[in-house]
Amino acid sequence: MDLPLFPLNSVLFPGAALPLHIFEERYKQMIGRCLETDSTFGVLLIRAGSEVGGPAEPFEVGTTARIVRAQQLEEGRLNLVCVGEERFRLLRTVRDEPYLVGEVEILASTESEGEAVAELAAKATALFAEYCRLYLAASNQWSRQVGVPGDPGELSDFVATRLGVDPRGKQRLLEELSVRRRLESEIETLSESIVRMTSQVTASRAKRWRTLGTMN
Repeated sequence: MDLPLFPLNSVLFPGAALPLHIFEERYKQMIGRCLETDSTFGVLLIRAGSEVGGPAEPFEVGTTARIVRAQQLEEGRLNLVCVGEERFRLLRTVRDEPYLVGEVEILASTESEGEAVAELAAKATALFAEYCRLYLAASNQWSRQVGVPGDPGELSDFVATRLGVDPRGKQRLLEELSVRRRLESEIETLSESIVRMTSQVTASRAKRWRTLGTMN
């Protein structure tokens, strides 16, 4: 199928929200057509080039995005909220004027069921809860319960969206179709991050106690 494409400096996962501000004429035109036909467009991470102005070379795997909220602004600009739906692979470029359009195939996740995957999902859920607790503690915020999806595939994308890794690291997770391997990779990243964050939070708390001691 043919899909209008929006290369960005960020990675969109299925189920994740994406706010966008549309101001370039080519994307005003593209989004206008999507709104008229209630159709999706594709979000791809930029491999080379920039978001604004000239052409950008994107990665081949991205996510379809559906517009769920649109706010019309002056001069035809728009504020959008979009939600990621499905992974896709760019097979070839159909045209690149005024905006990029590509022929794509929808990609399905694999290895998403079974006892081993369920165990990995449970471990990832526990680690992600600790990751969030430490993140909040590092900024002196109260820890609160974070709701996560129960489905292993949805969970893997939920965690991937929120991991503190660079866009190319997120792209690798997007390109990994095996839910099992996605969870394994996320568990490794979460475990490493928790060790580092625990040390940082402990040092920060010790510094605060020392400061309080000098004030008394």
